[in-house]
Amino acid sequence: MNVPCIRIKSLVLFVLMCFVVTEHQAQIFSRDDRLHRRAERNLSDASELFKPYIRLGRMDIDSLAVDRERLVIKVFLSPAVTHLPVRYPWLVFLETELMNMLGWRFRNYHLELYARHRLLHEYVPNIFRGEVIPLDDQRVRPADEKPPLVMRIDRPDITYGLSNNHLALWHSHGYYYDASKDRWQWQRARLFGVVEDMATMDYVVGYITPMLENAGAVVLLPRERDVQTHEVIVDTGRSTGDSELIIEHGNHRWSRVSGGFALRDTLFDREHPFRSGKHLRIPASPDALLRYVPDFPADGHYAVYVSYAEAPGNIDDANYVVKYPGGEASFRVNQQIGQATWVYLGHFYFNEGKNPETGSVLLSAGASSEGYITADAVRFGGGMGNVARRASADMLPDQRSADDRHSSVSKQTQITETPAISWKTSQSPRFVEGARYFLQYSGMPDTLVYSLNEGRNDYNDDFMSRGEWVNYLMGAPLGPERARGSAGLGIPVDLSLAFHTDAGVTDGDSVIGTLAIYSAQRNDGLFPDGVSRLASRDLGDVIQDQLVQDVRALVNPDWTRRALWDRQYSEAWRPNVPALLLELYSHQNLGDIRYGLDPRFQFIAGRAIYKGILRFVAGQEGRQAVVQPLPPQALAIERNDGKNITLSWEAREDVLEPTATPEFFMVYRRKEGEGFDRGTLVHENRIELELPEWQTLYSFKVTAFNSGGESFPSEILSVALVPDQGKTVLVVNGFDRVSGPGVFDTDILAGITWWDDHPIPYRYSVAYTGMQYDFLRSSPWLDDDSPGWGASYADTEKKILPGNTFDYPAIHGTAIRNAGYSFVSASRKAFEDGVVTPEDYWAVNLIMGRQKGIASWLSKDSIEFRVFTGAMMQKLKRYADAGGNIMITGAHIGSDMIQHEDEEAVGFAKQWLGFIWRTNNACNRGVVHPTERTGMAPLPVLAFNTSWHPEIYSVEAPDAIEPYGNNSRTVYRYASNKTSAAVLHEAAHKVFTMGFPFETITCANERDELMKRILYFFDNP
Repeated sequence: MNVPCIRIKSLVLFVLMCFVVTEHQAQIFSRDDRLHRRAERNLSDASELFKPYIRLGRMDIDSLAVDRERLVIKVFLSPAVTHLPVRYPWLVFLETELMNMLGWRFRNYHLELYARHRLLHEYVPNIFRGEVIPLDDQRVRPADEKPPLVMRIDRPDITYGLSNNHLALWHSHGYYYDASKDRWQWQRARLFGVVEDMATMDYVVGYITPMLENAGAVVLLPRERDVQTHEVIVDTGRSTGDSELIIEHGNHRWSRVSGGFALRDTLFDREHPFRSGKHLRIPASPDALLRYVPDFPADGHYAVYVSYAEAPGNIDDANYVVKYPGGEASFRVNQQIGQATWVYLGHFYFNEGKNPETGSVLLSAGASSEGYITADAVRFGGGMGNVARRASADMLPDQRSADDRHSSVSKQTQITETPAISWKTSQSPRFVEGARYFLQYSGMPDTLVYSLNEGRNDYNDDFMSRGEWVNYLMGAPLGPERARGSAGLGIPVDLSLAFHTDAGVTDGDSVIGTLAIYSAQRNDGLFPDGVSRLASRDLGDVIQDQLVQDVRALVNPDWTRRALWDRQYSEAWRPNVPALLLELYSHQNLGDIRYGLDPRFQFIAGRAIYKGILRFVAGQEGRQAVVQPLPPQALAIERNDGKNITLSWEAREDVLEPTATPEFFMVYRRKEGEGFDRGTLVHENRIELELPEWQTLYSFKVTAFNSGGESFPSEILSVALVPDQGKTVLVVNGFDRVSGPGVFDTDILAGITWWDDHPIPYRYSVAYTGMQYDFLRSSPWLDDDSPGWGASYADTEKKILPGNTFDYPAIHGTAIRNAGYSFVSASRKAFEDGVVTPEDYWAVNLIMGRQKGIASWLSKDSIEFRVFTGAMMQKLKRYADAGGNIMITGAHIGSDMIQHEDEEAVGFAKQWLGFIWRTNNACNRGVVHPTERTGMAPLPVLAFNTSWHPEIYSVEAPDAIEPYGNNSRTVYRYASNKTSAAVLHEAAHKVFTMGFPFETITCANERDELMKRILYFFDNP
């Protein structure tokens, strides 16, 4: 009887207990829910904290969770927050502001901020971390201990640069075969006179690559880097022309082995140029020596590439010596990696024909080498494209895939019916072609690297191939997507950078700016070897940070820092190393392109990218980073006794980089008709030299060195001394301008003023296709053949556009020497700063080229590149007052002072030079005739360049200048309109002034004759 009663009580107690616990839990959850709502309410205005970044996407709090047990509030931010450059001070600020907003009730809580399933502090790059946030070791790949692929062994050591680092780098798109149209074409539209496919090459090949190489890095490119259209192959089998491979030592021990490069005029599908030939092989010993002797079709600069066979037992220290006119350069190549492909050594000047002592490559082994030397082909020059393509029934139309939508001017083309068509090469220089074709010529495997769509779509193959090429360079376990275990080439690549410009237009042409794209999501956020893909974000963040910082400091304080995108673009996710796809600016936006086409901006941006890479790599390796110096300035050559001269210069301060201080300098000398020698190391800012020969023209340039590397070179000065000639001419290079093309901008029409101010590249440019013809802002984009506003012609594309070579004292000086006079030279800065004293010289030849004042970037009231500055006029007045002889030539010597309403310069020109400005754009034919009464010996008819020329910059708007006063007269008139082209002023001093540049006279004989007549006139009453 009692048992049921006990059971009933127990059951009631159990129910009551359950009720009590459930109620207690309900009270807890209710209390947490109230806390949660309060936290949400208090943080409802948190989006205000992200207001400065709202253009990068929606930024606010997605959700939050309150954990009472741990006293933690987890704040989940919207994904766009990861577009920001996350830094510790900003995290502290953000957490402080959020805690203030939460209020007193949550004073004992702390915050955990999340975005994209990661704690926000995980997005801080390793190099910006300190004691508070520990380094993420998973983002660091252990350094490879192999000897580097290539090392220049006759240069000073670079301790804190990029020695032993291998960097993969490329410039956007390229000429490709479109099967649907059966034509070769660009991958982007021609806009504002350029095309992205080539404009990016100006940056990558002209600035970024040499800066990285000057820091000691080995830079690998999947596109041809050499603009030399001649190509010479020296091989064990067929060679070019009369080129030959000579076995100088070890004749009986060299074995001819299957497998190697075979020269073919045309490459077709699936043809591998490094598998159908033969190579030579020999046990390593000091007496084994080969000499490659090329037969050059013309004088010029040629890239030198070597190759060696894929074979076991190769040595890691093969010695290659490049002999060229002017000197030799020595390299150590690790033949255990980078086999069966082209390995770049450098660019060198060679003379036409066969010259074994001054035009060859020697291959040998070091005294302690163990193993085998293999010898395959050596290549000189970039050459013409030789990969043939054709349309066929199974080839797809040009269909741009989802991971290539970073250009808003990219659209799918229409399918067209195309009959069977014959094979076609591009008929273009190899340097304009896309990566897909160069990679085939470089021996990459087709199915793993450049034919991922089985040959049906070259457009997709091209952008996909670049990342897979990086993976094949490395090999297992980081090999291509389809074969991770492929041995590849064994090169330990540290990072890859895809350099692009994207498209888009902003209201009022405000700057669109710089976008960085990386990939950190695939494969659980890890590379195949377990390294975190957040290393790619670090790379992008560091480079973008450096770029925006430098551009804002030196160019435009409002330069836009766009997002850090984690997106699945092919060039961002395919490489199995830290990889960045960089969109530097918009090529469709006039606000960006006015900077993007300017060589000054190109140098600043290129240097910033180099510095970003340097800092990222140094951070990965846990070492110091030292920035290479800026080029020296204020060069001057002064004459001493006999054949002795003094060359002096000035170090240039880098206001942004305290470490970029020169420790010593390298002086390079060039004898006329040759290249620059290997250089002389100098610890002072001057060097005294004795010229080897009388009457021979010698040129000099100087670089600055420190433990971070070598600077870009200075301008080039020249000298020639004639025995028993006491009269010496001082040549002053007053033409130091580089700039982009002129731009005009209205509400309706805008674009490039080709008729008024052509671009002046640094040395040369490959970007320009032809003049803009559509200036109407409202013109719509239809397709790449009809891109609307900004559309441009194609008459100059694939050609080299000459710019300012900074080598014009050699041209003027050659004519002076040929007239029988000695000359020395000085930079504009050295002349204006008083480094040289013009009164010490019998005549001054002032080179003004296309010097013309343009507004400074940071201050529109400051004008750069004026023809006659106050210092220049002061020096010339003093010299003229002493009875000196002056020769001045330039395209804007009159219009510059009129444009800037410079009354002082106008008065100076009248009183001291004897001329006044008449008009600019005086002639577009480039022919001038002497007048009947020159008062000089018979003058030659002259032709100067006013259009594209392979070696001479164009003069699109020369000045007409007229004589002023009784002591001046016209000596040349433009043939087309008879306006005055040159004026002779004869008073107590003599002046010859010409409204077009002397160095643009196309015929050397005409230059010589004109210079002789001018100097003879100066020399006689």
